[in-house]
Amino acid sequence: MAIRKRQRALIVGPYRAHNFGDDLVGAVLAKHLQRQRYDVSIPRLGEANSAWLGTRYASGYEGQFESADVIVLGGGGIMSDTSGAKPGASYLDIVARAGANGLLAGKPVYVTSVGAGPWILDRSRTLASEVSLIAERVGVREQESYDHLRQLGITEDKLVLGADLALLTPELLDFRKKPSGKLGLQFDVNAFTDVHPNPDLPAILDALAHYASSHQPDVVLLRNGKAKSEIAPVAPDAELLSYTRLQTYLPRLAGLRAIFTSHLHLAITSYSLRIPSYSLYVREKTRRFYEQIGHPERAIDLRTATLDDFKRFIAAAESAQWTDDDEATLQRLRGEARKLIAFIK
Repeated sequence: MAIRKRQRALIVGPYRAHNFGDDLVGAVLAKHLQRQRYDVSIPRLGEANSAWLGTRYASGYEGQFESADVIVLGGGGIMSDTSGAKPGASYLDIVARAGANGLLAGKPVYVTSVGAGPWILDRSRTLASEVSLIAERVGVREQESYDHLRQLGITEDKLVLGADLALLTPELLDFRKKPSGKLGLQFDVNAFTDVHPNPDLPAILDALAHYASSHQPDVVLLRNGKAKSEIAPVAPDAELLSYTRLQTYLPRLAGLRAIFTSHLHLAITSYSLRIPSYSLYVREKTRRFYEQIGHPERAIDLRTATLDDFKRFIAAAESAQWTDDDEATLQRLRGEARKLIAFIK
């Protein structure tokens, strides 16, 4: 049997911010490509993550498109302008430039494991359409993203509907969990100013602070980035887990018993690790995920959430159990996630 020559794959995505969810999806994608005999580069992912993954470290994109055999644009809400802290901010400019550079270099371009739409700006719709037309295939992580792109006129033969690659975390990334049996709390919402008009938000924040303070031995205060949790000042003796690199973050995350979070990829990753999660969410993409796993009752928009919603979620998280139905859904969604990497050749 002939052995295929080892080719180079360049992964372009939202990696400069060093956000846990974005870096995780890039890592899962990289490991899959390595198994397909690709030498992988993820510029800006960071030296520590690159060393752990065995990918080529690069601080920028100079010469990367010319030396790559395939370009993969992937991870996060990079086909939307409503995914970040400030609606209208987007990675679409980076993605569009990368797609154009791949096209100019004569290399195949794939887009995968992305959320697409909704779009606030007309320019964002145009960029999402242009990127989709450049790409060989576009893999989206749920039905709403698929529908948004279809409404732009992207044909069904170009689109692949699957599930987020973070669901494949324990299959493709090598780490051993460090059990703590604690409840993970992540609620860093200060930058999401569009949720602040909720009149119940101050009461929710006060209740969360009281809970963290009175349960310090039994909670872990999580953060998607390197800064301390916004809850940390009121619970100085609680265990902290801020994200700096995947190798140290994932084992401790995997050891939790349940998670309360405002963000998408902590919910997805915990689910992949069979950890129940509950969300007062800051972005609609989180609602989409909970509907996908059959637990829409565990996710409420923070703009309309009440203090009673918070109390109910914390109480549910304290006693939540992984069920046979959860397991069946997880296995089904992992199969859906594999669709978003199977088409990259």
